[in-house]
Amino acid sequence: MTKISRPGLGRNGDVSSAAADRAAAEAAVFRETRALIEYAVARGSVEGSFVSFETELVARVAAFARALIALFLVVSEERVAAGLSDRMVRGGRLFRRAPAHARNLLTWFGIVRYRRTYMREVTAGKGARGFHPLDAELGLLADRVSPNVLSTAVRLATRVSFSEACELLRWFLPVAPSTEVVEAALLGYGRHTEAWFEQAPAPDEDGDVLIIHVDSKGVPTAKPEELEKRRGKRRRGSKATSPRHRARNTRERWTKPPRRKKGDKAKNAKMGTMVVMYTLRRHGGLLLGPINKRVYASFACKRHAMEVARREATKRGFPPGTMRTIQLLTDGDTDLARYGAELFPDAIHTIVTVRRAT
Repeated sequence: MTKISRPGLGRNGDVSSAAADRAAAEAAVFRETRALIEYAVARGSVEGSFVSFETELVARVAAFARALIALFLVVSEERVAAGLSDRMVRGGRLFRRAPAHARNLLTWFGIVRYRRTYMREVTAGKGARGFHPLDAELGLLADRVSPNVLSTAVRLATRVSFSEACELLRWFLPVAPSTEVVEAALLGYGRHTEAWFEQAPAPDEDGDVLIIHVDSKGVPTAKPEELEKRRGKRRRGSKATSPRHRARNTRERWTKPPRRKKGDKAKNAKMGTMVVMYTLRRHGGLLLGPINKRVYASFACKRHAMEVARREATKRGFPPGTMRTIQLLTDGDTDLARYGAELFPDAIHTIVTVRRAT
């Protein structure tokens, strides 16, 4: 049976081969330029809609851009390769020059194939790892995706699911990275989130009153025993005539859970804490906003989230002991109330409760 799968970067049949040298890359650019001019003249000489002209023009411009990228990579490789010796030491490791390797690069305009020199590590044991000087200098990633494309996919994935982010990219790009690549990149960028929040500057034109919402929720996670029950085959049998007997038969089918050890919890949800901060601006007797809304979430302990709120409040001009108004809203969580009283002693503490109307 024939296996059908989405073509990866290494099996795209329509990808042009890597240019042999600078002359070949320049010839490809001139060829695409002439093709664009001839296309515009030919379409303008006959009747037709602008929609069809623009739709095909997008693909032709992308082909022209890919030719320019290939020329840039060829020239860059010539410059980098000219400065390489047959052997070099980097980070205390010895490398020798090896034949150039070709690979595909997913760019904003499609897939471009290029060649670059490979430096192989010289070692007697296993685990030798080489590198490509051109990729290292240009900041190209090992997953064969342009950093611009990957960063845009990651930003989309912070707002929608991984599959929807890839689908949205396909609306505007010839080729989009896979969901696995986007997920791995998102987790990789997440390592630098804390450092980014620490060094991020305070927003401009902030308001006069700071509002802080803090809440914790548990992400439900099923135990292996519960998953096994859900995946099991459904039992079919005659139902008892009375509700009392039906309930008794249901309880008999339940598996008795093992006795919990000291310190174990009945629930195994992973708690996450979210902090929402914004300001309000005084205008007469009104408070207008929200202004400069920031959201922070973490699976770390609750105190960590409150400390982040304290740091951001100080950064935005509301330091400890300030006379400016700070309002801290929680849902009655005793831990959040304790940390709030410690870190925000001068704030207005408000407990938000939601009641169902009767």
